[in-house]
Order: sequence, then structure tokens, then C-alpha cells
Amino acid sequence: MPRFRAYIALLGSCVLALAAAAQEVEVSTVRFTTLRAPGGAPGNWFEAAVQLNVRPPPASLGQMVGRVKVSLLLGFEAPAAVGAERRLEHYRAEAECGAWESGRADVRFYLPPELVKRDQIHGDPKYWGVELAVAGRAVPAARSAYASSLATAEQRKNFQTRAGPAAAANDGILQAQYLTPFANEYPRATPSFVRREGR
Repeated sequence: MPRFRAYIALLGSCVLALAAAAQEVEVSTVRFTTLRAPGGAPGNWFEAAVQLNVRPPPASLGQMVGRVKVSLLLGFEAPAAVGAERRLEHYRAEAECGAWESGRADVRFYLPPELVKRDQIHGDPKYWGVELAVAGRAVPAARSAYASSLATAEQRKNFQTRAGPAAAANDGILQAQYLTPFANEYPRATPSFVRREGR
């Protein structure tokens, strides 16, 4: 009997540790808007702002969560060409941040004006999902990490499975904030990004 109790206690502590780790970073909200670039350049950019809650574990180095990767996948219903059916256009991008303190963190992604115009993007995407990883370890997604149109776990899995490969045709179009004219906007709410371009 003592061994069984010890096993249950150990199992309980493992479950609590996993739950705590899963909640180091979670999606709070995702907001979408169109806006002009700084300096008054013509055309509207599409902005997707992923707001995260960050809770470093008590034993974390410097009380921070390090190497957080945010991956965003969008699915827009695009108008149909004459005589054709409506189609879905998918875009994906990711950004990795060095370290975050406890509290709120924002990661922003942008579609440039010519794509907003070409694909007639208005309002929120029909489908979207956010995946998170901390130091290379995937973080289980909360319900708030997906569009309301993806209500079930099966729908969310299907979206990632089908839309991921479909987004390959548009790779490089959805861009992390530091690659856009908005790189110096929101100075108090922009993380330090891990940058690997040009390697």
C-alpha cells in the first residue's frame, strides 16, 4: 500500500509539472486589422497581432521563458474568378523570440498591400491557428489559439494538416514584424526576435 501511495504521489507531481510547463506561454487573443505603413506609404497592410500570456516557471533562469517560437497559419476565403468557385488562400509565418518576462507579450505578422489588394482581404480570416514552442518543445494549444470556426480538436487538426501544405505556395508573403516597415512600431510591446535570414 505505501508503494501505491508513493506511485500516486509521483504521478500527481508529474501531471502538475506537465500542466505548469504547458502553461509557460499561451495564446490570450489574436486580433486582425488593416493599417497604413509608417511614413504614409500607399496601400493597406493586414496585421495579425498574437497576444500571449507568459508565466515563467519558478526555477527558470532569470525568471524568464526562453526561445519562444510562434507559428501563425491563416486561411482566407478569396473571391471567385468568373465561372469558378470560391477558393481558400493560405499564408503562414513564424517568429522566434529570445526570452520573455512574466506578463503580456505581442507578436505581430503582416501581409503587404499588394497581396491585400490581389486577394481582396477584408476583415478576419475564415480560419486561423497559432502553434507555440518553447526551447524546441511544442506547447499544447489552448482553445484561444484557433478561430471560432475550428471548434473541435478534429477540425483544428484537419486545418493544420491540410492548410499547412497549401500555404507553401504563399511562403514568404506573410512576414514577421521585424521584416516589415512596422519593425520600429510598438517599441514598448515588441520582443527581441531571433533572426536567421542571410545565413
